Formats: sequence, C-alpha cells, structure tokens
Amino acid sequence: MVTIFAVAAAVALALWGLLVAVLAYATRNPSVRPGPATGELRPESPAVVDLITGDWRLCDEAASATLIDLAAKGAVEIDEIGPELSLVRVREPRGPLTPYEKLVHDHVRSLAVDGVVATGALAEGARSLGRWWKSFRRKVIAEAREQGLSRARWSKAHATLLTFTAAVPAVAAAIAVEVNAEADDKGAGVGVAVIGFAFLTALVGKLNGERGTAKGAEAAGYWLGVREHLAAGDAYTERPAASVTIWGRHLAYAAALGLAPRAVAGLPVSVPADDRRAWSDYGGMWHVVDVRYPRRIVRGWPPGTVAFRALVTGLFAGFWSWIAGVAASAFDLWPSGLVLPGAYLVGAAVAALPFARAVADLAGKTELEGQVVRLRRVTVSSDDNGNSKYVYWVALDDGRAREVMAYGTSEATWRELAEGDVVRVSAARRVGWIHEAHILRRSRHRGTASYDDTGEHTLDAPRDLAEAGPFAAAASRGRQPAVPAWLATLLTPADLRRVLGVDTGPAEANPERPATPDWLATESCRFRGTGLAGAEVTVDLYAAKGKRGGYLMVIGHLLTRVQGSPVNGVGTGAMLYPGVIAARSGEGTFAVHVHSPAGPPPPDAMVALARTVARRMGGRSPVA
Repeated sequence: MVTIFAVAAAVALALWGLLVAVLAYATRNPSVRPGPATGELRPESPAVVDLITGDWRLCDEAASATLIDLAAKGAVEIDEIGPELSLVRVREPRGPLTPYEKLVHDHVRSLAVDGVVATGALAEGARSLGRWWKSFRRKVIAEAREQGLSRARWSKAHATLLTFTAAVPAVAAAIAVEVNAEADDKGAGVGVAVIGFAFLTALVGKLNGERGTAKGAEAAGYWLGVREHLAAGDAYTERPAASVTIWGRHLAYAAALGLAPRAVAGLPVSVPADDRRAWSDYGGMWHVVDVRYPRRIVRGWPPGTVAFRALVTGLFAGFWSWIAGVAASAFDLWPSGLVLPGAYLVGAAVAALPFARAVADLAGKTELEGQVVRLRRVTVSSDDNGNSKYVYWVALDDGRAREVMAYGTSEATWRELAEGDVVRVSAARRVGWIHEAHILRRSRHRGTASYDDTGEHTLDAPRDLAEAGPFAAAASRGRQPAVPAWLATLLTPADLRRVLGVDTGPAEANPERPATPDWLATESCRFRGTGLAGAEVTVDLYAAKGKRGGYLMVIGHLLTRVQGSPVNGVGTGAMLYPGVIAARSGEGTFAVHVHSPAGPPPPDAMVALARTVARRMGGRSPVA
C-alpha cells in the first residue's frame, strides 16, 4: 500500500536528483576550441597534455608518454633489439624530475636487472597498480592545478551540500519502510537508510572529477592544434617507442594525444600484468613465457586425489556404459554377452591414463628448478557466508621452453612465494602439483610495493564523493600521535600473527582517516607488517562509540565499491567485503581493513579478526 511517507520519499529523491543535475550542469567543463595547426611545443608535460585534452580525465597512455618523455630527456634509453624485443636502460636523470616522472622512473628501476629491463616486462612487479595509478593521477593533477589549468569539480560547499541533502531521501525511505513494515520487520528502516545513503553518495561520485579552467581550455585548444599538426600523414602511428631517439619529445606528445598507439602499446607501464603472458630474465636474457592453466580434471591436484578421482570417474563411466549396453541388448543392438565386458573396458579406458600418471608420481617426486613467473589464485566456489574456496597456481620458467603449464599447490606453499623468486620445487610433474618449494634466490620485486610515494599530491583531487567535502576534511585533518588505550586493546600483533600469519609492529596512529564526516568521532590505528610472500601488509582498525557510530557500517562499500555480504555470529549486522569487515558490538561500531598487493585475505580470516574485535569491544574477552 502506497502511503504519504512513500510519496514523500519519492519526492525527496526527485528533488535531490534535480539538485545533482543542476550542480553537474553548473560545473561542466568549458568548451575547447582547437587552435591553428602548429609544431611548436608549450611547457606543459605530456601527462598534463593528456589530462587537459582528454576532457580533464587522465588516460592510460599518460604513463607511457611520460616514459617516452624521460627517454627524450636522457633519464632512460629505449633500444629496439629486434622485432619482438626492446629494452629500457635506466640512466641517472640530468635534472630534477617531477613527482610523477619520479614515480615512473622508480618503477622502471625496480624492474631492471643490471640497469636493463625489457619493455614488455614493465607491467611486472609487486606494486599495487590501483594505488600506483591513483598516486600518478593525483601528482599530474597537482601540477595541472599549480599551472592554473585545472580545478576540482566539486568545491567543498558543493560536496557538503550533496552529502547532507543525500541523507534526506535516505531517511525518508527509511521512515516509509518502518511505517509499512510488519511487526517482525521493525528496524529494517535503519538498514535502508544506511544503504540508501551509501548508494546516493556513490552515484554522485560517478560525476565527480576534475574540470578545466579558462586558462586550461585555452591551453587545451593550443594542444589540439599541435595534434592536428602531428597527425598529418600518420607520421607517428607505427613508430615504436625506440624511435624517440629520432623524434624526441614530439613522440611523447604524440603518444599523449593518442597518435602513437604502437609506442604506447610497447610500454605497458599502467597496464595489469597478463595472466597468460609473462616476462622472465631467467638465464640472463629477457624473454616471453606463455603460461597455460590446465583444466582441473586430471591436473592441478595432489597425486592421491588424482588417483581417487580417476577410479571414481572410471566407475561412473563403466556404470553408465553398462546401463547403455543393457538397453541396447534389449533391442538386439548389442550382444548381451558383451554388456559387462564392454562396461569394464570403458571404465578401465577412462581411468587408466590419469591413474597411471598419479601412480607414477606417487612412486617418485621430480625436482625442478626455475623462476616463478606467475602466482595466481582463482575462486572456485563460495558459501552463503562469503567464505571462498580457491585454487592456487604457480608457473615456473625453467629455461627449457617458452610455453609452460602452471602447477597447482597448497595455500601455504603459494603464500611463501613471490613472482621473480628462483626456486627448487618437489613436484608431481605428470599431474601438475607442487608438494614443496625452497627459495634459492629471493625476487628483487619483494618490497617494491612500498615505493617512494611522495606526499605533494595530498590535495583535494577526489575521484568520488567519499573523498570530497566533509569526508575529505576528516581525511586530511591532523592526527594525534598517540593511539587511544582502549583502541589498542581491540586488536594486537599476536592476533594478526595467529590469523593472518603476518608479523607486525605495535599499533600506530593511522595517517589516513576513513571516509567519514566530521560529526563522527572515529578513532583509528594502523599495523604494518610483511606477509610470507614479502609483500607489504597494512591492517587498519576503525572504531566509533555511540549510536552514530553505525555510519562505519558503510565504510566497506566506500572502500571497495562492491556489494557486501552479511555475516552471522559476529557482533550485530556484520557485513563482509573484499579485505574489509564491519560490525556493531557493545556500545559502538568497528571496521577492519586489510590491504596488500597480494590481494585481500580469505573471508574466514576476516571473520576471525572481526570476532576477536567484537568480543573485546563487548567486554567479554581479555587481550591475548
């Protein structure tokens, strides 16, 4: 039944949507008029040019164009060795680098062996690409703003207005739900308000970003004139990145303006590593390794499991062959005397090869040595509580072939390894399973996830509403160096070692405040450590007391932008997201955020951490 409250909620939502539309129109980018064709270059860097000529949205080619520009300036050299191999040689910069140029230069240096890295290998390494790109983007935006070419789309006043007015339709919807709810469903309105508010702020966030200034529009028009000049005759379309020695900085600007696709494709600086195509320097020379992942029918399991599966599969095949034989013999289509022998023969034929492989591997293990080129974890199933089951793959380059088949392994073995490690493994080669691995030489990529992320980009350059306005103010205000005593008792390094297998230091003040408004008194601390694979692991704990602390329940959505899953048995109304879990307990609300380049921990580990915090926050458990 439609009530006056439901109508009021609909009207509030419509008015809020109108407000968003008006502000979006008022803060649109200025129109850009292309200037006359010219080959003269202005002082703006290729990355800044990419930003202002791309409707103030930074595109992926900006990082590649920056690397080409570094080559033109002598900070690196790009040499084409053959049709499928080009090398980047790291040099000392001749002058100071901008923060984003340094970010690119440091990434190349971290990958280089004796100062040299293959261009195709630029996507490799242990960095968190999302975090790296976010840092690169903000650094470019900082320079564009310093030059007066760009500014934030939402001012703090806009963001504050949109944030607090979004609460009106959310609360109206909650009231409408409460009024129409049955007696058993009372209280559902709170969830509707929280989810509705989070959804509306996320929706507005899609419209947020940079917008140009009048000076920026003038500069963009000039560079569109440069683009017209460079596009004449398609001179740069098929030029490789190594041709920067001939074309100089013009090639870098052609890449930023979308005119040098071959050069950009050859420098995958901002591209995720390909699961099926890896670069390896094992043996002393850079080369491509194609990785295949087998179907988990008879490969990717321990030999005992393969033998058992082979017998079961043979039994089923023989059984159904017997059924088919009986049916066929009833119609004189198959001799009745051959029904049972035929079933035995089919079952044996199906089971023979995988069973023989498994028995051979059980009889003796194979020692293999090589470099880990791919570590991948694939979800194969999950239950209603969000607990996922994974398959763990390890691909080794032993220097013998350019195509390798990935091996399955246990989670414990997988977590000890890092891409680039040189290892000796004990393997069941015929069924594709690694029993154990010994690291002979640790990867130089270990630890490079914590790159030198300078702080000059800490400006109001939000990608969504959660980073703007009152949220940004909460994130940027200063922190006291001391961690509140009550907060430090909720989670300890011993807990993290027990649940995650990570050794961390004591709790320290968190330099990054959560995306929460000013009126929510949130306390936060951070634990830093290193996982088994050598990747940096950071654990953030947030807590807020009182009824208003319930706002922390949406932090998982704000951090991950995915739909959470409810978890039973953890506080009240716990929600699980990848790497984030939040729940109410006792007199407050808490959230735990675990982030690492190796990916989020398994859901059961997140639930175990949340149960520990919930017990202590509710005053039912001493500190371990």
